[in-house]
Order: sequence, then structure tokens, then C-alpha cells
Amino acid sequence: MKAEGIVPTVGSKFDSLTGLYNREAFYREAMLLLGARFDVDYYIVCMDISCFKIINDLFHVDTGNLILRAAADYFKIKFNPRTTISCRAEADHFILCVPRDELDIEQVIKELDARIQSLHISHNILFFAGIYPIEKRDLPIDQMCDRAGMALRRIKGSYLTRYAYYDAKMREQMIEEQLIAGNMEAALLENQFTIYLQPIFDPRKNIVTSAEALVRWFHPVHGMVSPGKFIPVFERNGFIVRLDRFVWEEACRLQRKRLDEGKSVVPISVNLSRLNFYSLDLPEFLAGLLDKYQLEPWMLKLEVTESAYTDNQLQLLDMISTFKDLGFSILMDDFGSGYSSLNMLKDMPLDTLKVDMAFIRELEKSHRVAIILKFIVELAEELGMGVVVEGVETKVQCDYVASLGEVAIQGYYFSRPLPIEDYEKLLDKYSS
Repeated sequence: MKAEGIVPTVGSKFDSLTGLYNREAFYREAMLLLGARFDVDYYIVCMDISCFKIINDLFHVDTGNLILRAAADYFKIKFNPRTTISCRAEADHFILCVPRDELDIEQVIKELDARIQSLHISHNILFFAGIYPIEKRDLPIDQMCDRAGMALRRIKGSYLTRYAYYDAKMREQMIEEQLIAGNMEAALLENQFTIYLQPIFDPRKNIVTSAEALVRWFHPVHGMVSPGKFIPVFERNGFIVRLDRFVWEEACRLQRKRLDEGKSVVPISVNLSRLNFYSLDLPEFLAGLLDKYQLEPWMLKLEVTESAYTDNQLQLLDMISTFKDLGFSILMDDFGSGYSSLNMLKDMPLDTLKVDMAFIRELEKSHRVAIILKFIVELAEELGMGVVVEGVETKVQCDYVASLGEVAIQGYYFSRPLPIEDYEKLLDKYSS
């Protein structure tokens, strides 16, 4: 197909919903276009919609499809098909390859807003854009899109700005992420990863009731690498699945060690990143760990997050039912941080709610937060679930949580995440 333009018809190159190119065809056509119009400066623009999953859940998939078709129709009318390539990459993600002198991004966003508002949907639907100014045309198109996507992620969800340009700072971030990804295999093989344990404390009984296993990375040259830097990278590239399994095994190894030494153990909870739920052998792997280390299911608790629920509800519910059949306890991490938390309580056979730390941070400023926390505890009690409040850092916060009843705390007020040796000393001191 020539680069000078197309008349979209639904087919293998096109997205069946919108008639725009699909991602693979966009890569090919954009490369041809840039090669044919070498004298024209171009942008790669990535756009998507804030909280599109919420729109589908609150309304209906037909409403979401209506929005996507309206946006696609706008792109077809707005831009010259002989000079601009546009695609729907997946879900609510659109990508454009457009001449710089034909793009007024503020006008585009304004006109998109008007078109979507004309649909009369009772929800605030906002488009955000990340823009990569093409400088090196020998760079693969997918990498150009990655850079535009990086700019988009910086501002998505903001109400201060709706678009951002890729810049040198983002390039430095990208290089850092590439270094992290380039070192991850060696780090796992060379035992650079380790686990820390953060105790979970019962303030009424003054004992440690459980702990959460958290991964730490000690690089031989760069020292401790912040989890805030490497975890998002591993979640994007899928390495988090292997790293999680490392953490689970280390937690089991510690439990076995203490049992062999005749010491007390409390349950250790481990995180199940959402990508793990796409691994069909997940229950078998976890059951195998218990068998390998001769542990009972109560000694290893499983933490899931709301993002796993919103990604694939049926798959998650099926997997959790399997875990329950195997005897595992299930914790919902960061409860209250998202819009569907109460919906999850209806569907999921949870054992414990871990209340998001954002609540406790506002406790001393907001009477409403205190009421909500009290309500969550009472609700959990009625449903036969335990509660852990995360992020407890002050005595005032601790005392209030303790006043609510059988509630445990996790946070710096009692203990930071500790190396295994320090954790064991604390556990020996505060065990029942």
C-alpha cells in the first residue's frame, strides 16, 4: 500500500470497531509514510481516555464503543489521510503519526471534548495525549510509540494538563528503565534480590500476628535499587511473575527454617501481582511450595489488588476459589483505593481487608475518614473478615485503630520492613 493515504475499510489491517488501522498495520504504514515524506517533520501522538474501564462498568460496553467510534470518526475527519496515519492500538488507546504543522494539540483536545459531550453521556470523559517529536527516523516505530506513551503516562489523570511532550528527562528515565531491565536476569541468578518482612501488629494484644514479605534489590555497584523504580518496570515487561515466585519461595524457606529451629511462626503474606493470574499453573505452583517445605496453608497468605479484579473478574474469582479450596487465606490489598471495592466484597471470598494507607493519613484531619474507617471495620466484622490498617505512623493513629476492635496495624509506628535477621528478633520478642 502506498504511503500517500488510504480509504479505511474493515479488514485484517484495520480495527473492526473503528475502521482505523490496527497496531501492526500502523507500524508498517507509518514507516512507509516517514520514508516517503522525509522532508516533513512529524509527531507520534498517543492518546487515551481517563478511567475508560469505569465507563464500561458504569454504563455498558456499547457506550464505550460509541465513544471509541466517535473519537475515530473525529480523527478521520480532522486529519488528511494522505499525510496522517491513525490507529486504534487496543482498548481506548489511539496512535497518530501526524505532521507537526498540522497538529494543534490543544485544539484537537477541545474538539474531541465537544464531540464526546455531544453524545450526552453523564460522565466526565477526558482524552489525554503524549507526544514524541520524531528526530531520528531510523528509530523503530514501536520505540517512538513507547516514548510518546511515556509522555502520556506522566500526565494521565491530571486535571492540570491534558498533554505532554517527550523530553530529555523522560529519556533519562527510559535509559534507567532499560538498565533495570538489562540487569534483572543477572540479579535473580546472582541472588541480588532478597526479602524484607514488615510485621503486622495487634495493638490490643501487643503481639505480631503476621507479616508481609517485600522484595528488595541490592545491586553490587549501585547499591539498593528503589522498589518504586524496578517494580513498575517488571510489571510492564512481565518479569514480575518470576520475581514474585522468588519472593514466595523465600517466605516459605524462612517459615521452614523457623519450624526446624523449634521457633514460633506467624503467617507471611505475599503479593500476587495481577500478571500472575494469567499463569494457569499458579495454584499448582503455590501448592507445590507448601509440599516442598512441608508447610500448612495458613502459614502463607495471598494478597491480591483491585487492579487484578478490574482486569479479569471471572478469571480472578475462579483462581481465588481454587486457592480457597487449597486452604489459603486471601487478603485484599489497598482496599478503598478504587471505585469497585464494595463490588468486590459482594463477589470475592476474602478473609482480610487491608485498608489503603491514604485513609489513615487523613485521619487526624478529617472526621469523615474516622467514620469511614469505623464503617469498614464494622462491615468486615459482619462479613466475617479481618482488617489490617496500613500506613499507621503515629500514636494517635494507632490508638484510634485499636479503639475500633479486633484490627491489626501495619506501618512505621510499629516497624519498618526489616531484614530477615531483624524480623526474627522482633518476632521472638512479640510472639504470642
